[in-house]
Amino acid sequence: MSFAFPGLCGECAFARVVNSGRSTFHMCERALTDPRFRKYPSLPVLSCPGYERKGPGTPAIPEPDDKLTG
Repeated sequence: MSFAFPGLCGECAFARVVNSGRSTFHMCERALTDPRFRKYPSLPVLSCPGYERKGPGTPAIPEPDDKLTG
């Protein structure tokens, strides 16, 4: 499975990868509490006032879910 370059979302502590079966989306958890942010921003995100880098050892994009890959 290939992923489009998500920009800052790929390394953001508030980004979550959502797999719908056929598609993969990057959800911004900041959008849940702050209306300035879009829940599913257009990628790649090159500038974001809410960006915070993930801690060390946290993968930028998680491994595919085994249930979806067969």
